[in-house]
Amino acid sequence: MKRLCDKTAPVGGWSGRLAVLMRAGALVWSSARGAAAAQMALALAQGVLPLAGLYAMKRVVDAATAGVASGGGSAAWTAVGVWLTVGALVAIGVVAVRSLSALVGEALQQSVLDSVSDRLHAKSLAVDLAFYEDSKAYDRMHLAQEQAASRPARLVSGLTQLAQNGIGLAGILVLVAAFHWGLALILAAAAVPALWFRVRNARRMYAWRKLQTPAEREAGYFHWLLTGDTQAKELRVYGHGDYCRGRFQTVRARLRRERLALLRRVHTGEAAAGGLAALVMLGAGLMLVGRLFAGALTLGGLVMYVQAFQRAQSQFAGLFSALAGLYEDSLFLGAFFELMDQPARVRAPAAPRPVPHPLREGVAFEHVTFAYPGGRPPALRDVSLTLRPGECVALAGANGAGKTTLVKLLCRLYDPDAGRILLDGVDLREFDPAALRRRIGILFQDFAHYQLSARLNIWVGSPELPADSPRIRAAAEASGADEVIAGLPRGYDTLLGHWFQDGEEISLGQWQKLALARAFAREADLVVLDEPSSALDPLAEAAVLNRWRRLAAGRVSLVVSHHRAAVRLADRVVVLREGCVVETGAPAALMASGGEYARLFENSSR
Repeated sequence: MKRLCDKTAPVGGWSGRLAVLMRAGALVWSSARGAAAAQMALALAQGVLPLAGLYAMKRVVDAATAGVASGGGSAAWTAVGVWLTVGALVAIGVVAVRSLSALVGEALQQSVLDSVSDRLHAKSLAVDLAFYEDSKAYDRMHLAQEQAASRPARLVSGLTQLAQNGIGLAGILVLVAAFHWGLALILAAAAVPALWFRVRNARRMYAWRKLQTPAEREAGYFHWLLTGDTQAKELRVYGHGDYCRGRFQTVRARLRRERLALLRRVHTGEAAAGGLAALVMLGAGLMLVGRLFAGALTLGGLVMYVQAFQRAQSQFAGLFSALAGLYEDSLFLGAFFELMDQPARVRAPAAPRPVPHPLREGVAFEHVTFAYPGGRPPALRDVSLTLRPGECVALAGANGAGKTTLVKLLCRLYDPDAGRILLDGVDLREFDPAALRRRIGILFQDFAHYQLSARLNIWVGSPELPADSPRIRAAAEASGADEVIAGLPRGYDTLLGHWFQDGEEISLGQWQKLALARAFAREADLVVLDEPSSALDPLAEAAVLNRWRRLAAGRVSLVVSHHRAAVRLADRVVVLREGCVVETGAPAALMASGGEYARLFENSSR
């Protein structure tokens, strides 16, 4: 544990942390300028008003002391009454400003939280698909997402606390320095160990949290397995729930044990620093009493300075807590800004070419090689093939042959490591990826189940359309989803899934028909179906495939399937094995040749 806690991640030094804090401050300011300005003004008031209260208390005690000496004359009563009134007004002002600051602070925190969430969502959509398939990159995403819910609010609170305590402390030190400059210097020096401990502990906590991110993700995964709906059936039938519980408990026990060991060291150091500060305060108090006995200080002055020392101790604690908190926030926010600065590999060129419409030549893969990040073997090796408009092409091959990878490259979710992909003779990298994808209608093998209405489940396939567009119903009819929707209690307006109230759950095959409708809703030049009939019965499969043939007229059409019925309807089949094209031709001819295609489908009834 000692080795783990002492190992701190590189954080870029104080200049790097300051740069992060300045960037975070700019983020807060841009999120809600009015609320940010109001909060700083209220922090100034909260720092100054207590000093006015201290001075009023001094004048009350001095006036009362003078009144005792003079026998309690009217002048003494007047002076006491005036300064008591001033003190009461200051106290009311403190309460009012504190309440208003809490309200403004909450509004500011919510604005910053919404702004950070929006930026995180935008970046999550903008990063390359490869980012989600790299465990280390996903660790950074997890850390940024986990902290996005709390760090912005803590940042606002820390900045406010820093301003409030800094202003108040500066006033107290000026007040004490007016009495004796050495005393102010001693008070400030006594607080340095506490600051040092706080900053060091913040570094330790960040280093520990960063190192433990994979373990926290593992615990989160088993929590999801135990509580999610997707795997509930298997947990009950196979009975491996206790194993998942045990894995979760083992990881959590290690995290808990290491965290508590770290916190013991943290609090031991802070307690030692606090003890030193208390001894300094004791010495300062004895010095003030000596001055009182020597006649160099009034009783009111003694009361004021003793309260100032107590308040200074509190202000130092608050100031250092804010500084340490901001330092810790800067470490965690560094992960957020690192994610925001993550460059995209798949990006639009400076002057993108218009995407051709309609297609005349189609798609050509020329000697394409691609390997996923992480040093894995190539998923595609020197692949060359053509996809012509009006021709239905099937992609076949065993699992892991590279079929889905080829589809990802066609959608420009990745760029090839070697070779190129042409659309009507133009490299895909010369198009804006968003514009290119708008011309592609696709059904992925692991299609999404949107917990939205049936209408919106189709509409998301072409979000530039009005939600009531006739193309929504046309797409439903084309995919067979209209039959599913006709049986729902509120038709197209029925909420699907069971995550939200009044949702209707449907079968996997029915979900797939809706996913097909999403692909058909687009006026696409490329239609790509990855295992379009994997969840369909034979009759539904035949209906969908026949519709696919009709819809593919004049378009580039590609279907990926393990089912012979789907492949047999294609004009041409391209067979992949270990990332290479090994056969291409008409289905019947390939079956007769007895090659790879025949071995894949010779015993298949579908």
